[in-house]
Amino acid sequence: MVMRTYGLSGSGMDVDQLVKDLMKARRASYDKVWQQKTQVEWKKKDFNTIYSLTEEFRNKTVSDFRKQSNLSPKLVTSMNDAVVSATANGEAANVSHSVIVDRLADGVKLSSSAGITGEGKLKTSLQAQFGYDEGTSFNLMINGKEITVDTSKSLNDVVTQINNAGIDLKANYDATLDRFYLYTNKTGAAANVDFSGTSAEGMDFLFAKLKLGSTGSLVDTSGLVSRTAAFDADELAKPVTGPLSFTVKTQAGTKTISLDAATSINDFLSQLNAEAGAGTAAVDANGRIVIKAGSINDEFTLEGDDAASKSFLADTLGLVSLSERGQNASLTLDGVKLEQASNTFTISGVSYNLKSVSYADTAGNPIPTTIEVKSDIDKTIATVKSFIETYNTYLSALNNELSEDKYRDFAPLTDEQKADMKESEIKAWEEKAKSGMLRRDPILTDMVNKLRLSFIEPIAGLSGKYQSAADIGIGTGSYVDDEGNFNSESSLKGKLYVKEDDLRKALEEDPDIVFKIFGTSGDTIATEGVANRVYEQMYGSLQKLQTEAGKANTTDTTSNLAKRLTDYEERLTTMTSRLANIESRYYTQFDAMEAALSKLSQQSLWLSQQLGS
Repeated sequence: MVMRTYGLSGSGMDVDQLVKDLMKARRASYDKVWQQKTQVEWKKKDFNTIYSLTEEFRNKTVSDFRKQSNLSPKLVTSMNDAVVSATANGEAANVSHSVIVDRLADGVKLSSSAGITGEGKLKTSLQAQFGYDEGTSFNLMINGKEITVDTSKSLNDVVTQINNAGIDLKANYDATLDRFYLYTNKTGAAANVDFSGTSAEGMDFLFAKLKLGSTGSLVDTSGLVSRTAAFDADELAKPVTGPLSFTVKTQAGTKTISLDAATSINDFLSQLNAEAGAGTAAVDANGRIVIKAGSINDEFTLEGDDAASKSFLADTLGLVSLSERGQNASLTLDGVKLEQASNTFTISGVSYNLKSVSYADTAGNPIPTTIEVKSDIDKTIATVKSFIETYNTYLSALNNELSEDKYRDFAPLTDEQKADMKESEIKAWEEKAKSGMLRRDPILTDMVNKLRLSFIEPIAGLSGKYQSAADIGIGTGSYVDDEGNFNSESSLKGKLYVKEDDLRKALEEDPDIVFKIFGTSGDTIATEGVANRVYEQMYGSLQKLQTEAGKANTTDTTSNLAKRLTDYEERLTTMTSRLANIESRYYTQFDAMEAALSKLSQQSLWLSQQLGS
């Protein structure tokens, strides 16, 4: 603003200061409205802080404290942790369990039977690695997913294709061991690796190049196939190195296939068809021996009876399974035989982790592992004390707001007022100006009262000597301290205390009593446990706080205080415009006065000149 000071031809007055002095009275009402708006902003901020504290206390502390796993923690001991370990949640019964592990759950683990690159290092393409012709590609069918392999790509590219195919398998090539690995991501009988439908070139890649596969005894509808396509008429007619013996177990019974030095592979296939069903064994167009069951109802097992016979199946015929299945864990729990797809499972609140097959005694009988479950009273007490400490901290925050002194003579400072004050004076002033924004607020008062009642009222429906928090040693402080001094209700302010001896005694008599008092569910407030009451009531309190002042760090235009702030903003905008008009009018009037004084001065000078002449 340009200073306007009129000189010798006029009044010589400091008009800017005069206008400022005149506007000071006019701005008093504006400053009052601005101060009222600022106080509402402070109050809204205080409410937002209480909302955040309440939301965190409800959704974290109270929510967790309602859970049986926290209110009835268990102490679990395994008599042989190397066989099976266990944990338990609050629902588990305080009993001992007997576990015998017959077999661990496992997935399918396929690996190369020997090094696959020859030199122990990967080359840039499958063509360079395995001698494929340029432009060659072939298809793999793995777990029903078709994967096209481009031989111009590397083995690591094939690994990536399998891992990204969404077939729940993990492929890997280990350069140190020079082997290819293929694993199921899960365990249990439902986990499998199935190559059915793979092309002849794909078969050669999997079984001859990568050297995957194992000879399983189960022959299912996917069946067994020889690693290489090497069985022409001459090979099939060659005599075997006998004698050999094989056991075939079908649903019809157990049969034996015997081969001597005068028999051939053709004879073996013929006998297998006779014992396991026509069409079971054959040689495909690519020269591979294929042995498979006609349907799941015809599945059978084929095993060599001695080392030479096993070698015939695995080495001479090179049979590998087209489909490998995982296995379920087999165990006996409290005398009941069970199977589980994983070695980690939960039954009746106890989570078991099977680690190995049970040990056996000298007679070969499995030794049961005892799992003992009992209540962890010390942990329960620690959990209760931690909750009460957090509760008291939260309650103190509410009580401090409700009882904070209100200094009505200390209004928010305007910029003009701050200009004449020191920083320390401004800080001290504003501390008092901001104090007591929520003093005796009805919303906070209602919140505190409901918290107190939640702990005082007994749980309707509970029977016996323990029916309320006070009955198990959790209550407000005594009106008389240990030294006999009187404690006023205002000094206690609803703070809770835990009498540990009383709480321990109650838990020893009823290990679930803390859960019953705090975590019981009910259809009404009266029948709910204390923590559930607090949880439900605080939801209503949060709704009231949000209606009154919204939430912190969110855009709020609908709460009661937000609407008041909008109203103040509009009033201040109107007042600012009006004050600008008044100030402009004052300057216009002073300009007119100056013009009049200048004219009068000129007339006086003319008269003086006339009289002097």
